[in-house]
Amino acid sequence: MPHHLISLLKEGDAVQQFFLVRQSDSGTTKNGNPFLSLVLGDKSGTIVAKVWHDILEKFPGPFAVGDFVGVKGKVDSYKQELQINVKYLETEESIRSRGGDLSAFDPESLCQATPYDRDTLWQELWQLAETQIGPPLGELVLRVLDRYRQEFLVCPAALRYHHPYLGGLLEHTWFVTRHALASLTIYPELNRDLVLAGAMLHDLGKVKELANPQAPERTVPGHLLGHVVLGWEMVRSEAQAVGFPDPILLVQLEHIILSHHGSMEFGSPILPKTREALVVNFLDDLDAKLKMMSQHLESDTGAGEFTGYNRALQRDLYKGGPPAAGDPDSDRETGK
Repeated sequence: MPHHLISLLKEGDAVQQFFLVRQSDSGTTKNGNPFLSLVLGDKSGTIVAKVWHDILEKFPGPFAVGDFVGVKGKVDSYKQELQINVKYLETEESIRSRGGDLSAFDPESLCQATPYDRDTLWQELWQLAETQIGPPLGELVLRVLDRYRQEFLVCPAALRYHHPYLGGLLEHTWFVTRHALASLTIYPELNRDLVLAGAMLHDLGKVKELANPQAPERTVPGHLLGHVVLGWEMVRSEAQAVGFPDPILLVQLEHIILSHHGSMEFGSPILPKTREALVVNFLDDLDAKLKMMSQHLESDTGAGEFTGYNRALQRDLYKGGPPAAGDPDSDRETGK
């Protein structure tokens, strides 16, 4: 049976194919029966899968994050979100050991990655740091980027909600930095070096918060400290190592990193108290929210003008109507 991309699955579809386990959580029903809740992935996205107790008795696993698994089941809907009701579940390793059929197993199709060329994104980010940020912040940013280059190239930006894939952090950072450049043309009174340095380093701590880029999971420091504090610590450590000459400028950069989530409710220990910090906070949120919207629109294949409800965004989304009058692309889109 050919692989059907998660982004194209719809309610009622039968599933018989391989996936990558992105998340695995055990639970117990109200009746005391154990069940398994998985987040399965392929290169197009992720979908929740439920393994109820009667299936677990037949296929007890274990099933860990990062495992490739063969799955049979049916796509249904729960609270307006698609999920797979699993009837068969076995790891690729188990299938291989018993001599089972792996002809349909293609690991490259199961690993989601940024659609952009990562080397190109990296070179553009590096050149922006070289040419657009003056000393001493530019030198500090280049030193930090150089130290964590390999991690930046593969690290996701999140476990699930936005850019949760190989190279996602680099993609997100590139977009936030480009937004920052555009904002500086509108608000030239802002400290250019601080805005760009903050845009490039605001999520630096993700490289220590997240591990296993193909199937992201939090590290122990990620669980206990979080990327906001980890990033602040990494930048401060690098600045101390080079004897950063302007302690007040450094504190302002650290403030951007610590406040970039915008509120204590969302994980920042301090509110943005400078214009530069506020800009990075909003641009970070803008890019994350736009990506979440794009991912949700791509994954919703149901009929109707609106998607199902997205719990993270706390709304459904309009899928778009016919081209607006006067739209220069309207003739091409309607085939006239």
